[in-house]
Amino acid sequence: MTRRAMTVQTNFSAGALDPHLAARADVSAYGQGGAELTNVLGLPHGGVSLRGGLARFAEIPEGGEGARLLRFEFSTDQVYLLVLRANAVDVFLPDATRAATVATPYAAAEVAALGWTQSLDTLILVHPDHPPAKLMRQGSHSDWALAEIALANLPTYDFGDGDEPVWSAARGWPRSVFLHQGRLYFGGSRARPQTIWGSRANGFFDFATSDDALDDEAVEVTLDNDRVCAVQQLYALNALFAFTSGGLFARDAAAVVTPSEFTFRRSSEVPAAAARPAEIDGSVLFIRASDGGHNTVYEVAYDYDAQSYRAEDLALLAGHLMRGPVDMAARLGNETDSANHLFVVNGEDGSVAVLNSRKSQKMTGWTLFATGGRVARVAVAGGVPYFLVRREIAGAARWFVERLDAGFRLDGAVRLSADAPAETWAGLADFEGANVDLIGDGAPLGQATVADGAVATPYPVADLEVGFAFDWAVETMPVATVGDGAVGGRHRITQAAIRLFESAGIAVNGRLLRGHRFGDAVLDAVPDAVTGVRVVRFLGWRGGRDGEGGATVRLTGSSRLPATVLSVVSEVAF
Repeated sequence: MTRRAMTVQTNFSAGALDPHLAARADVSAYGQGGAELTNVLGLPHGGVSLRGGLARFAEIPEGGEGARLLRFEFSTDQVYLLVLRANAVDVFLPDATRAATVATPYAAAEVAALGWTQSLDTLILVHPDHPPAKLMRQGSHSDWALAEIALANLPTYDFGDGDEPVWSAARGWPRSVFLHQGRLYFGGSRARPQTIWGSRANGFFDFATSDDALDDEAVEVTLDNDRVCAVQQLYALNALFAFTSGGLFARDAAAVVTPSEFTFRRSSEVPAAAARPAEIDGSVLFIRASDGGHNTVYEVAYDYDAQSYRAEDLALLAGHLMRGPVDMAARLGNETDSANHLFVVNGEDGSVAVLNSRKSQKMTGWTLFATGGRVARVAVAGGVPYFLVRREIAGAARWFVERLDAGFRLDGAVRLSADAPAETWAGLADFEGANVDLIGDGAPLGQATVADGAVATPYPVADLEVGFAFDWAVETMPVATVGDGAVGGRHRITQAAIRLFESAGIAVNGRLLRGHRFGDAVLDAVPDAVTGVRVVRFLGWRGGRDGEGGATVRLTGSSRLPATVLSVVSEVAF
């Protein structure tokens, strides 16, 4: 006798779950996660929505291999995006103007090892093979200068032939830096990899000490342990953290720093990569080093029972989305999007794993961004996520900075406008020879090949978006239990009720939803977006036979049309 039961997916707040969890229906996240969540963003309310497009911000014609992105925020209304590349740093304004280019001594292969911290109009840069330097904004958008820092009273050490400066061309220079409570801290060098130095209080570049060891004098500590603990990064929040190759060290930020009271406690054995930590939702995050273990993102959490900090795998349930992470940046919620998002760039395939974090609502879930190009780096400046992307356009490799923009639906996209509707659009020489997607006045217009820097639209439009469309997918976890019985055998989903918000062009298990079809006859109008519940009925027995997994509901679509999925309720027969 056929029995029926309901499975309710009220939200996707747990994010995409690792395929190994298909057998773990007992995990609380199972009913709030997805087998796939690609090119969608988790919403703070629990649903998922099609991500915005990647709007072209600037091209890096000099090449972006090995380049880095970082923010420089002088004030709330003076925000810059910096592109560190081979022997130069480019300064960009929020309107994409390249305001300045400053020569640097860092070769392409050295850029990855740069560390930095900022104070007002000065960015301090460190590299293990170069003296510390400062990049200074000189009073205008276009006036910048890079100069070596004049350090006073350098610390000394006896390397075997008597005391000598601890930093030099022969001994190496600091590899990490951070400003905290009126002192400038340097961490690690080639000759002293486990040592942390702090400047005099309120004297950032002075490392003077005396036999009196006065409270405001410079400080120094070596992180002794039974393994090498080379300092990779320094960061401060509710503690001053040292992320090392041998684990996490911390000291209470409230503790007064003096030459006699400058100690760190080892809190975790998880080794840290050289990537810069990020801060989100009140926590510090870091990338684990590739030491044979799973390369993933860890969160520094405080253990009140042990009265110590510990490192917790933040992607434990979504390990399949961690594909060699190399860079990350966090965007806090704003007036248009209250979600907190962490963007983690994967070095293996150029995808981006995205964390939706809202701890107050117990929401922590991952989704995946995939674009036709390869993302190499990420930074968030002025609340806007920027990505360094390598794209193949008409067979040629090119490097772009692109920003995540909810107002765009295509990647690598530009927007053109005209005073009056037009069918021929010029000004697209950058896309010459490429097959591009077109969206005109909000409606998808198909594809066209750019010739002589122009494309033709099927009918006149006043606003044209040109770029590359991408696909999205939302799939529930396999049916695992129904009522009081496990579905180990033959079963099927008979129907699914899908709650949507302002969505169009959605297919469910490969079949377009009723009312979501559109053809050439309606290409001159934006398809009606659906808000509400749509019921889809299925035929055939799909899951649980011959070793198959449980049946799923899979929603797919194209970025050409909007999509937001709030919940899925399935009826299962077995």
